[in-house]
Amino acid sequence: MTHERNDGIKTPKDSQRTPPSLFKNLDARFHFNLDAFASPRNHLCDFYYTGYSRYDDALIQPWHGALGQGIKMRVFGNPPYSQHLIGPCIYKAYMESLRGATVAMLVSADLSTVWWDYCMYAAEWIRIKGRVVFNEDGGTPCRGGAKFASVVVVFDAEQKREQDGMMIVSQMRWK
Repeated sequence: MTHERNDGIKTPKDSQRTPPSLFKNLDARFHFNLDAFASPRNHLCDFYYTGYSRYDDALIQPWHGALGQGIKMRVFGNPPYSQHLIGPCIYKAYMESLRGATVAMLVSADLSTVWWDYCMYAAEWIRIKGRVVFNEDGGTPCRGGAKFASVVVVFDAEQKREQDGMMIVSQMRWK
């Protein structure tokens, strides 16, 4: 996750990378073809948006159809965690799922936030067992684990319809 909307100031929570083992476990299930909030140094998919310019800003560019018509978009997102940044990212994920994309967002499990309201529309929540140890932008593990629980919120309108509007809650280990 990285983003330049912090007035050019990067905070650790806005630039930390998803641990490769966690991404690998999720990718085995979802087969991601877009990393929505990445950097040239930490992207986990060949196709990614960085947010460095309007031409590759995940909040501006369409996700559905980004790789061509008829290609199902399976999007991974580890958005910047600053409160003023994460809300628009969650909203974008939800809206893109309504257009046909499957979007898995790695976020803090903080139901007290305003942006969490959109997570209530998800098809699935995957609870991550244990505290995630994020990596620095270049891939070196950060010291210590996150100070919060993490969850992968899966937005998928088609899956939600198949479940008659019900949400699945599951869990996985990240190592």
